[in-house]
Amino acid sequence: MLVTSRLLPVAVLLTVLAGCQKDEDRRVEGPAERAGRELDQASKKAAAELKKANQELKVAAAKTGRELDEFADKAGEHLDKAADAVGRKLERAGEKIQANAKAAREDEEPAKPTGK
Repeated sequence: MLVTSRLLPVAVLLTVLAGCQKDEDRRVEGPAERAGRELDQASKKAAAELKKANQELKVAAAKTGRELDEFADKAGEHLDKAADAVGRKLERAGEKIQANAKAAREDEEPAKPTGK
């Protein structure tokens, strides 16, 4: 009987506790809780969209960088061609100046006697 009198309150307590539910299980969701849950969902969705946009931005930046590199290469080629053309024209102009200077010197030199 001593064991029964000691175990009986423990058994009753365990039975009562087993039948209890948490307050959260019986609670009805209020507007603030619903708004909080929706805010959490919207935050998660926004974070996912932001991550996706960030990836798209990185891809676009890489593509733009490649296009700028290609443009710079083409512009460099055009500048090289233009520099070559200008160099050839300057060279021809220099040759003409030298030819004109030589002709002018020859015109200024006195005629040499023929020896007779």
